[in-house]
Amino acid sequence: MQIKRLRLTGFKSFVDPADLRIEPGLTGIVGPNGCGKSNLLEALRWTMGENSAKSMRGAGMEDVIFAGTATRPQRDFAEVSILVDGTADDSDETEIVRRIERGAGSAYRVNGRDVRAKDVSLLFADSATGAHSPALVSQGRIGAIISARPGERRAMLEEAAGIAGLHVRRKDAEQRLRATEANLEKLGELITEQEARAAALRRQAKQAERYRALSDQIRVAEARMIFARWRDAAHAADLARKEAAEAEARVGDAAEAQRAAAAHQTQATDRLAAARAAALHARDRASEAAHQLATLRTERASVDRRIEALAEARARIVTDRERESALAHDAAEALARIADEARAIEARMAEAVARQPLLDRTLAEAERAARDAEVALAQALAAQASEAADARVAQAALTAARTRLDRAERDRARVIAEAKAVGEIAPLVAERKAASDARAQALHHAEAARQALARTDGQERAAIDSRDRAQSARAAAHAELAAIDSESVALAKATRSTGKDRVLDQLRPDPGYERALAAALGDDLEAGLDPAALHYWGGAAASPDDPGVPADTVPLARHVAAPDALARRLAQIVVAESDAGQPLAVGQRLVTMAGTLRRWDGYVAKTGGAAAAERLERMNRLRALEASRAPAARAVDAADAELARIDATILDARRAAVEARRVLDAAETSARDAGRAEDRLASAIERIEAQRADLDGRARRIDADHDEAAAEVRRAESVAAALPDGSATRTQVALLQREAEVHRRAVAQAQTDRAALDREMAVDRERLAAGQADARSWRTRSGEAARRIADMARRAETMEEEAGILAARPAILDRQLGELQVTHATARADAEAALAAERAGEAALRETEEIARVAAEALSQAREARAGAAARAENQELRRIEMGRVSGERFECPPPLLPERAGFREDEIRTPADEATRHERLTLERERIGPVNLVAETELAEIEAASTANATERDELVQAVHRLRGSIGTLNREGRQRLLAAFAAVDGHFRRLFTTLFNGGQAHLALVDSDDPLEAGLEIMAQPPGKKLQSLTLLSGGEQALTAVALIFGLFLTNPAPICVLDEVDAPLDDANIERFCDLLDAMTRETATRYLIVTHNAVTMSRMHRLFGVTMIEQGVSRLVSVDLGGATSLLAA
Repeated sequence: MQIKRLRLTGFKSFVDPADLRIEPGLTGIVGPNGCGKSNLLEALRWTMGENSAKSMRGAGMEDVIFAGTATRPQRDFAEVSILVDGTADDSDETEIVRRIERGAGSAYRVNGRDVRAKDVSLLFADSATGAHSPALVSQGRIGAIISARPGERRAMLEEAAGIAGLHVRRKDAEQRLRATEANLEKLGELITEQEARAAALRRQAKQAERYRALSDQIRVAEARMIFARWRDAAHAADLARKEAAEAEARVGDAAEAQRAAAAHQTQATDRLAAARAAALHARDRASEAAHQLATLRTERASVDRRIEALAEARARIVTDRERESALAHDAAEALARIADEARAIEARMAEAVARQPLLDRTLAEAERAARDAEVALAQALAAQASEAADARVAQAALTAARTRLDRAERDRARVIAEAKAVGEIAPLVAERKAASDARAQALHHAEAARQALARTDGQERAAIDSRDRAQSARAAAHAELAAIDSESVALAKATRSTGKDRVLDQLRPDPGYERALAAALGDDLEAGLDPAALHYWGGAAASPDDPGVPADTVPLARHVAAPDALARRLAQIVVAESDAGQPLAVGQRLVTMAGTLRRWDGYVAKTGGAAAAERLERMNRLRALEASRAPAARAVDAADAELARIDATILDARRAAVEARRVLDAAETSARDAGRAEDRLASAIERIEAQRADLDGRARRIDADHDEAAAEVRRAESVAAALPDGSATRTQVALLQREAEVHRRAVAQAQTDRAALDREMAVDRERLAAGQADARSWRTRSGEAARRIADMARRAETMEEEAGILAARPAILDRQLGELQVTHATARADAEAALAAERAGEAALRETEEIARVAAEALSQAREARAGAAARAENQELRRIEMGRVSGERFECPPPLLPERAGFREDEIRTPADEATRHERLTLERERIGPVNLVAETELAEIEAASTANATERDELVQAVHRLRGSIGTLNREGRQRLLAAFAAVDGHFRRLFTTLFNGGQAHLALVDSDDPLEAGLEIMAQPPGKKLQSLTLLSGGEQALTAVALIFGLFLTNPAPICVLDEVDAPLDDANIERFCDLLDAMTRETATRYLIVTHNAVTMSRMHRLFGVTMIEQGVSRLVSVDLGGATSLLAA
């Protein structure tokens, strides 16, 4: 697969359509921070199937849609497409599109066809890339690799091994396995439930039989109860109608008495109304007089209070006038004092203005002298610092040289010690040979176990096939036996004897002759053999004179087993297939097999005896079923035994398979252990050889470093000895510092004097402004006091006038109060007399009302008695009608016919309570049975059929589980093999690239934390030049970044991805390492077909790109792409 183009529309800051052409080689992406460069990488990952909004730097997935700016509205959708070449379906070009709309989610299309997100993920995973591919290195990815746990780094190794798609398929298989096992468990529970249900249904069938018998008894008891209630209701209705007629006469007498009492009550009511009107008029007059009296009293009190208030107000005005006069005098004195103070402040300010020029000249001269002194001091200090710097540089050079010499000596001693500590190779070679032999032997045992497992699996499958056939045969046998039992029970119930003496129950016709026998004997079959009955068969001996049978007929007696009493009758009944008009002698009858009867006298009956024929057929069928049940039961036992034998065979096969799998797992475990031991020993041998080679190289380098360090020590000592001691410079600096300090103090004193003058002038200005404000305030208060004095004079005149008017008002009000008191006393006396007359009328009315109440109660009681009698009569009649309706609904006949219809005698009926008690007892007995399933037999057959189907489905699910586990095991084995192969390849590339990037040193990868490669973690061990071997986290920042870059490129070389994106990977590297990084990129473009997108801010990296794309944000919040082909531009310049 080759990715050729990335197109964005409405994605984050790329609101307008933008195309990023991804050509072979190095494509650089540059631009200022925040312009949207990383959005290109996120668009690529989003289209490959990224579903984490957090990875897209958003709170929700809809945040990838352009959110709008101050000048542009937000977009409703975002779309990103990737154009690729060389996919698995061999098409020339394939376009993968992902589109998201607000509120509608996202969707994928491949060449215009809708697909699932899973399909897109697998498409990229099969090409060693994807949304989480280590080839897409975002900002901070280098740091993430450094800080990642070993288990997290294994994911990069899986991508290099190309098993990311394998993981997806294994996950799908595991999900299907869990779902299948869950279905199997549910199916087992269902089968258990069905078996319990079948057992319950068998019990329910027995309960249903008892339930039906009790129901028949309850029906007869219900008919007896209805009849008793109907008879009781009819008798009670007659008695109630007689009581109603007597109550009607009593109602007439009481009504006449009630009408007379009502007339007297009306007269008393009219008299009381007149008395109440007169009393109300008198009370109104008295109330009006009392209201007027209260009003005058209130007015008299108000006048007194107003007179007192006017006296108090005149006194307050006098006091306020004196206070305002004093305020005006104080204002005049304050204005004079403020004027004097203002003149003194203006004189001080004029003197200060005259002093300012002298102070300014003094300050300027002091500052100029201080600057000259500071310049001289700075020059002396610079000379002193130069001498000190030279001394420190010389001393630092000497210290560094001595340190380097000491380190070289220590390294030489450490190398000698490490060389002695390196072990021998011969024992390891012998152990590796033993591990190889053990691995070969374990593989041999594993192959034998696989063959045994295959044999046991074949035996199990054959037994399962046999079990399916045996289960089908067993289900058929059980179904046949259940059908026989079910039909036998139904026929036994239908043919159960009623207890009567009937010859019908003693006849045994041959099959097929039931209808002929029923038609020949008809109602005579209901007669019995008991001579004490009204109708019975007494029997008759055959006579020699009895006529013979016609031609083509046979006597019915040959096909019927009957009592001797019917022998002569059956001998004179002949049977033929059809009535062909055969001649019959006197007393003979001809019947056909279909049930048509013709007598000797010409009487023909084409129908008759249908009920008897049906009963005879059921009895014959019951006998046939009883005969066939024993063979069916033996077939069921045989099927159960065969199924048990096959289940035992399957169990033995499964046990053998389990043992074979155990042996296989043990052999595979031994093989893996031996393989890991062999690999570990080979690695140890290689490590010892590499250590020896490295120690030799390090010894040579350390010797060279030691000689160079000794030479540097000698040079540094000679330079340090030639430097001056610096005493003259220190003396001059001390003198100049004292002079500069004198001039600084003079400047400070001049500045203090000038600042003091400024502060005095500012205080005087503030005081002058405050005095002016106080003067304005006192003038305002003086004017307001004059206005208030004038207002008080006007108010005093008004109060004097009002006091003169109120002086005569109390006498007038006292005279009016005396007159109203006399009027009020007269009105109260009239109201009391009217109240006495009203009370007398009320007493008379109460007497007439009591008489009327007594008469009304008597009438009401008579009416209630009449209504009760009528209601009882109606109720009893309704009971009788209701019982008739219930009888009609339940038994389809009126109550008088119930004894005949239900089969009981009328004189045996007891009271309704007794009959109801008997009915309830039977009902409770039936209810104690509990819920009854009347279709239990049918449900039992359905459940047994369903159980058979479920057992078949369970076996299929077991086989599916075995197949899925085998598939998962195959995927795991393939994943381990490919992962180990990829690990070896990545480790080789990583070792080589590390040495290239560091210009020496060594490093390797290691699987840790687990013996299973699929669960192990990936640890990075590195040894930069001049350092010991240690893990990645113990290296410096730059060394960690270079090591992570070596790992990433090692992954590329193992399983090159179609595209590699490096987002500011070169940020932590210095200039020297940048050059090595770019050289490595050039080498990678030659070794692989990977296309590179490099996001960078480094000028060196930009210069090594084949083409550049610039991301700009001329408009705030909107990104645009511009491009230049550096290779083409170089060609043009050369031309």
